[in-house]
Amino acid sequence: MKRILAVLLASLAVLALAACGKQADSGKQPAAADVVAAVAGGLDLKDQMVTADETVFYSLYSSLDKEKVADASMYMSGTRSTAEEVTVIKAKDAADVQHIKDAINVRIEDQKFSYEDYKPEEMTKIGGALVLTHGNYVLLVMADDTSSVEKTFEAQF
Repeated sequence: MKRILAVLLASLAVLALAACGKQADSGKQPAAADVVAAVAGGLDLKDQMVTADETVFYSLYSSLDKEKVADASMYMSGTRSTAEEVTVIKAKDAADVQHIKDAINVRIEDQKFSYEDYKPEEMTKIGGALVLTHGNYVLLVMADDTSSVEKTFEAQF
């Protein structure tokens, strides 16, 4: 009887410990450029896309405080004839994520202002801008079809 009780208690302890583990988060910390490449690779982008260098990135995200950014990458229209964009910004810590989301919202508003008279047909991409977060990572996608983006983004972690 004692042996059966000991086996049952041991089994319960193992099950309890297994239930406590995080199963959804692998703890991966991918480079922002790798996340951008994966997400952009799954999109049907119409324009010739280029990776923005740091100077261009911070000029387009002028409200973003560099001190709150751990990593960033931006894939944008090389000709600027479309509003297509894939950007990933990783915050230095969780407290900075809202600042990054606010800067992305400013970027979306800037794009609306830039394209509303220049190329009004691009407004559907801008109006349908997709913003996702995972931990300290924030993703912005402006494209015609963003239906596959969330799955691709989450698969990077």
